[in-house]
Formats: sequence, C-alpha cells, structure tokens
Amino acid sequence: MNAKDTVSKGYDCFSKGDMETFFNEVIHDDCVWTHPGVPGKHPLSGVHNGKQAMIEGFSKIPTMWENFQVTPIDMISEGNKVFVRCSGKATGMDTIFGHYFEVTDDGKISAMTTYDDTLTAFNSMKK
Repeated sequence: MNAKDTVSKGYDCFSKGDMETFFNEVIHDDCVWTHPGVPGKHPLSGVHNGKQAMIEGFSKIPTMWENFQVTPIDMISEGNKVFVRCSGKATGMDTIFGHYFEVTDDGKISAMTTYDDTLTAFNSMKK
C-alpha cells in the first residue's frame, strides 16, 4: 500500500465511524498530530504526541459538532507525503480543510497537520 492508499483508507474509516480500524491499522503509535493555533483558544489546537493523545483529541469531535463529516476532494502525493483538500461539513459548517500527512515505510500515518478553517469550525461548535 502506498502513502496515498494509506491516507485514503484513513478517510474511509473515519467516514464510516470505524475508529478501531483507523487507530489500529492506519495510525502509527508515535504519530504526531498538529492542529495549529494556541492551545486553549480552539479545543483541538496544539501538538498531540502519540496515538493516545490523538485518540483523546479526535474523541472531542462528536461532542463539539453535530453531523461532522470530512470528505476528500483531491490528494497530492509525493513519496511518503500526502496533502488532501477536504470538504468539512457539520451542522452550521460548510468549508474546506487542508490536511498534510507523512506515512512510514510500514504504511502507517506518522504525522498529520490539519489546516482547518478554524473560525468557521469554531462558530459552528455546539455551545
């Protein structure tokens, strides 16, 4: 499986709500997830080191947004790096996100950086 296939599998698992497969087969134990911004200003901002930190961050998503969906529009891949332009939707949100990934030789995501529309996402959060 190449890097683009790994990332595609991750989006497929996420869209189906199959977080067990997502975290066990797609995400590396030492994955670093970076959500730019000052921690505390946005609930997902910060550098999340390791799979467990990523699980804790991702578990906040359904508590903050109703009907949250991320759908890849297109992907650019070079070697072990993949950039994805995504549709980001939830109740009160319809925007575009950008996600950057690095994939290890064993086919797992080792780094993810989300370039999300944080203002639109923040404004659509459950209050």
